[in-house]
Amino acid sequence: MILPIDFLPLLGLHWRYMNGAIVVKQSPVILFRNFVFIEILGFVGYFIAVALGNYKYEFYTKLSFSAVLPYQTAKLLFLLGAELAMTAYAFLRWHRESYAIQPGTITHGWGVFFIKKKTSPLRREMKVMLSSGFLGNLFHYGTVNIYDAASRITLTVANISTPQRYLKIIERFLDGENLPREKIQNVEQLLSQDEHERLEFKSSLRFDLHGQKVNRDLERSVMKTVAGFLNSKGGNLVIGVGDAREPLGLKHDYETLNRPTSDGFENHFTQIFNAMIGPEFRHLIKLRFPTVHNQELCVVSVAPSVRPIYLKLEDTEHFYIRTGNVTTPLKMSEVESYTRSHWLRRVS
Repeated sequence: MILPIDFLPLLGLHWRYMNGAIVVKQSPVILFRNFVFIEILGFVGYFIAVALGNYKYEFYTKLSFSAVLPYQTAKLLFLLGAELAMTAYAFLRWHRESYAIQPGTITHGWGVFFIKKKTSPLRREMKVMLSSGFLGNLFHYGTVNIYDAASRITLTVANISTPQRYLKIIERFLDGENLPREKIQNVEQLLSQDEHERLEFKSSLRFDLHGQKVNRDLERSVMKTVAGFLNSKGGNLVIGVGDAREPLGLKHDYETLNRPTSDGFENHFTQIFNAMIGPEFRHLIKLRFPTVHNQELCVVSVAPSVRPIYLKLEDTEHFYIRTGNVTTPLKMSEVESYTRSHWLRRVS
């Protein structure tokens, strides 16, 4: 089984991808900084306790369990418990704080015992700027500030690793935009072109015109193309077009579906997409059904993904890209190099 490589170390970022959103956590340097602060508080507390002298001992002897637990033991247990509690609090506060970035919104989650969430909109008129102090410059973390049209800060994505890359991503997500989509072209314009890196034609989604039956290999071929577009620069896949770019329509595909309509076609497309690629990437795909010469076609517009996409075929995962007018599989040894060059170049 080919396993996908971990994308996070390639970018040097502390994040994960979940439900279509990039979930960002604060830099681990912040956790270390909090631990240092706790140790300082511990030393201060200790010296305050020493300054109290016999008062703390006299107070302890009035407690009911003082006869069972010696004072020195109780003092040690208290100091250990206090430091453990402060350490656990600092870790949970860091661990549970995150920012979910997706087209049009950022959701800030925080809390220790109860998670609170605040969702803020991203609008086109907003501006995004980066701030970083001495430690941030030294350890490569900082804060992304988001300003409204009146130049007031409306949201901060604080203390995240390599914030300049997230700044670029947030800028592309303003006003619900994802990474730049393939320009929507008139279907006649698409049919007037030869296949190229961002354009491919398929005669059908699942009905084999030669064998006159449903062929699951055709569905896999469509998903390979979609995965290739996702891993490259995006593109348009036109379904229902013959070898000479003549409109064949979707009639035969419709007849194989429970609902022989464009809605049924899109629903089936979504099902196989979710199974082979994943529902978290479905928002990168848009289907439309124009009519040419009385034949209904399907144009699948694919936006480039912000991370590698793996196509699941049975128990194996494959990686595809577009090279010219073909969809090309990469070996595992080639994927890492491509991932570094392609996504680092696009996000930086």
